[in-house]
Amino acid sequence: MNVLTTRVLAVDIGTSSVRAMVYDATGKIYARSQIAYSTVRPAPYFEEQDPDLVRSEVYRAIALCLGQPDAAPGEIRAIGFSSQMYGVIAIDRNGSPLTRNIVWSDGRSEPQAEAIKKTVGERWLYPDTGCPMNSIFPFAKLAWMKHHEPELFCSAARFVSIKEYVTFPLIGEWAVDYSMASSTGMFDIRAHRWSDKATGYLGLAPERLSTPVSGTSRFALRSGSPLAGLGLPDDIAVFLGGGDGPLANLGAGASALGTVNIDLGTSGAARCLASEPTVDDAASLWCFCLTDDLWASGGIVTNVGNAYQWFAARVLGAAGLAERDAYDIMDRTAAGIAPGSDGLYFLPYLRKARSPYWDGRLKGTMFGLTADHSAGHMARAMLEAIAFDLRTIVGIMHKKMTMASHTVLTGGLARSPIIPQLLADVLNTEIRVPEDGEGSIAGAAILAFHGLGVLDRLAFAGGPRASRSYLPDCAANECYEQVYRNYIRLVAALKEIDLQERNPS
Repeated sequence: MNVLTTRVLAVDIGTSSVRAMVYDATGKIYARSQIAYSTVRPAPYFEEQDPDLVRSEVYRAIALCLGQPDAAPGEIRAIGFSSQMYGVIAIDRNGSPLTRNIVWSDGRSEPQAEAIKKTVGERWLYPDTGCPMNSIFPFAKLAWMKHHEPELFCSAARFVSIKEYVTFPLIGEWAVDYSMASSTGMFDIRAHRWSDKATGYLGLAPERLSTPVSGTSRFALRSGSPLAGLGLPDDIAVFLGGGDGPLANLGAGASALGTVNIDLGTSGAARCLASEPTVDDAASLWCFCLTDDLWASGGIVTNVGNAYQWFAARVLGAAGLAERDAYDIMDRTAAGIAPGSDGLYFLPYLRKARSPYWDGRLKGTMFGLTADHSAGHMARAMLEAIAFDLRTIVGIMHKKMTMASHTVLTGGLARSPIIPQLLADVLNTEIRVPEDGEGSIAGAAILAFHGLGVLDRLAFAGGPRASRSYLPDCAANECYEQVYRNYIRLVAALKEIDLQERNPS
């Protein structure tokens, strides 16, 4: 195929919206669309989405994208997918949903995760699956369902992610790519198959899960699929791609082994690619497969953009703002405050704490507040806390693998006027922000081009992407060295207090 003329359609099924874009192999975008949708919180710690709504909006976004003048659907040779991770849907024998999509931020299964830790140990599955025992993973969510809704658990024909629910009508098969399978906490990342230990514990036959395949495995688009009539070629290929986390590394230009990508949006993550599975003794990091010979290792921070939204709405009284507007208010409020927030510490655990602590008992906490502090100090302290947790994650990664000398920052918060420099100062490393700002959806395009044989490397053709560089400020970094040490001691102290309250002598 001609590298310059071949195009692919990339689709990113996000938590808050779906995006569709038409790319060529150099990374040029010819058409794009985006449609937002919401989650619901029917009870404390429950967070869900309507899978039929998400699926219909994905197909609508694709149609809107292909209907644009420069889309040229007849020239598109493949469709590649990226998707939100950690969700699970129970479906019946007809492929209809029995539940909503229980999304990544749902914390209802915390008691099940804690009980499993106590009975079989928190590292029981970790060496095989690369997933710490935590409520974020569908393994714990299914344990919750088996305990609280046993009839539903037993009657469900299959348990799938939102990507599988979207792609089944397109390819006619229940298939799941390696990275989405990895993010369930039930996948053996070395053997590339469902873990007998995990499925056996749940009493879940592997046949009730989708068939795991590499993200570069090629599928045909079914005739009469929901995309029929949009002008796509009859022989177009479909690639399941990967989860939005690992694919963000490819799209950010961080596909070289050991290059860290920090991706900050509704949630956040720091991760890098490795040529072998990588786990740590404390089970602090997760490790997912991406292809047959590539793995992604890192950690997820759950309180990032959603913490921005909370602060803007509940503290600053700006409820109902769009995500970008909430970010802007936070940035302006925090911008005038010096590094260290004048001794104020803000632990941002408004939702369950994931990496690096994997401790759902940690709660949002403000420490050191005085009458001299303002909302700006609170906002700055929250942003610094996010950076401190990322520093801990990256520090663990440094101990396990050889790292590059710079870090790539992507996601909605990468456009912040203060976040990139703050991260450079806290991590004491160069931060590079790609100018185009795309991550996971660009990664889906790259993996599709790679599956077609158009790209031999997991990067767009044409050389390194243009980016803006942020270097550490020596004075700020010196300040943050002490503040970070205090922050770590504060987290440890709060964990100890919680432990004492739960286990009084």
